Amino acid sequence: MTDESFVIRTTQRIQAGDYTQARQIVEAQLSARAGDARALDLLCKLADRSGDYAHAADWLCRSLEIDTDNHRAYCFLGYVMCKLGQFEAGLECYDKATALDPTQPAYFCERAAALAEIGRHAQAVVAYEQALALDPDYADAHAHLGTSLLSLGHTDLAIARFSQAIALDARCVAAFLNRGNAYLQKQALASALADYDRAIALQPGHALAHANRAAVLKQLHRLDESLQSSDRSIALDPQYVDARFNKSLTQLLRGDLAEGFRGYQVRWQTATFAPIRRPFTQPLWLGESTLQGKRLLVHNEQGLGDSIQFCRFVTLAARAGAHVIYEVEAPLYDLFQSLEGVATLLRQRETVPAFDVYCPVMSLPIAFACNLQNIPAQTPYLKARPQKMAQWAGRLGPRRAPRIGLVWSGNAMHKADQQRSIALADFLHALTPDLEYFSLQKELREADARALTTAPHIRHFGHELADFSDTAALCAHMDLVIAVDTSVAHLAGALGVPTWLLLPHLPDWRWLLDREDSPWYPGMRLIRQTRASDWSTVLNVVRSGLETL
Repeated sequence: MTDESFVIRTTQRIQAGDYTQARQIVEAQLSARAGDARALDLLCKLADRSGDYAHAADWLCRSLEIDTDNHRAYCFLGYVMCKLGQFEAGLECYDKATALDPTQPAYFCERAAALAEIGRHAQAVVAYEQALALDPDYADAHAHLGTSLLSLGHTDLAIARFSQAIALDARCVAAFLNRGNAYLQKQALASALADYDRAIALQPGHALAHANRAAVLKQLHRLDESLQSSDRSIALDPQYVDARFNKSLTQLLRGDLAEGFRGYQVRWQTATFAPIRRPFTQPLWLGESTLQGKRLLVHNEQGLGDSIQFCRFVTLAARAGAHVIYEVEAPLYDLFQSLEGVATLLRQRETVPAFDVYCPVMSLPIAFACNLQNIPAQTPYLKARPQKMAQWAGRLGPRRAPRIGLVWSGNAMHKADQQRSIALADFLHALTPDLEYFSLQKELREADARALTTAPHIRHFGHELADFSDTAALCAHMDLVIAVDTSVAHLAGALGVPTWLLLPHLPDWRWLLDREDSPWYPGMRLIRQTRASDWSTVLNVVRSGLETL
């Protein structure tokens, strides 16, 4: 067999899906020529197509036993070991390959890709730069270096690398796609959309590009177009769970609650939610059968604000005849004693009694066919405990003026924290004199703690707020709560306390778009950014509103 026919025959068998025959051809070639670079390359391609990386690793090790200085074989083995999840072994192989032949930029690139895959982006940057020192015109190296820089938060440097990759290779889809991601992070939405469109023009079947285009269109409030891009992404890859999940969030944001909540069930297949899915053997209940006489387990699943917003549906389940067993986060346990319809209230990780069916709390809207017109929005559906109310009344002392509760930031670890939180130093400018101000925050960031020392007119209680029953009692003493999108905003709404909610330009789905009221909380006023990342207009509205008090 000639070398040319060996390559052609193997490639044809791989393309035809005849992996057994392809493997036999490659193994015959390697038996004759153990270090044949083309055979080793085909071996890796075969492993990629068939998933049989262990077999490829075995043959590569055999080749290296015969030729211990075969740098190509070490590089191929590094790739295969990483595919097997053995990254440290793979990196050792790449190190040997680069030591044997330090003139190959591709070896440094492969090593960098492995480092990036395990999150060691700073080391990946060094390896990509080594590749580019050998070949400054290596477009893929520029593109992948940009990806690692973006992961490290160096957005502008990443954009420069993606642009360099595009200058070298105008058909580099990955560079357009990732530069679009970088522009999206910078809220340069028009530039992001242009890059996603260019990536799609180059590769119309790229499901991720269509999904990312949907994301930027959502940021632009072009929801119908966003849904069209999501549908295109899903059509290209029906198993693309994240695209289906994000489509459901856009449907919810648009106010299509029935379809949105049904689509939202796909969350349990995502990387975020799959690990926390409860492995019950009892059936999931979504409203398809009667609850009369049934023991229904409801469990919370996400943030505390989500739990406060959706616990109202537990009351509907009880009214439908269920014996409701409700498992909640420990900080909510005392507060949720006031929730109507709960037969058995449990803290998370307590022993769950026998039950017949179960439902995660954020799936209950499906069971009750929730839409914008029938949201159970009567408030208050939670109440502060009288004993706590009395304690906090004594703690606050006599009322001298209207009392305003303040929440300017949420959980710093929340993925949208940068968009939804406001620095206290900026928030202070919206506060008018002659009112009583109270911090409803338990935790303070370092910069906010410094700002609070300059604001003696704001009383902060910090760790005196033991759990949400304390926060609820303090909240209930307020005439108005002004809050960013946090669990305390939901608490104020559930208690029926008048609330001004300060929202970013692209809010969470539950606040919808282009309206000043909320169908979830009748006593809530929504004050929205008119431009992304610009709180000045919002804070001006707050100040004007406070002046009227």
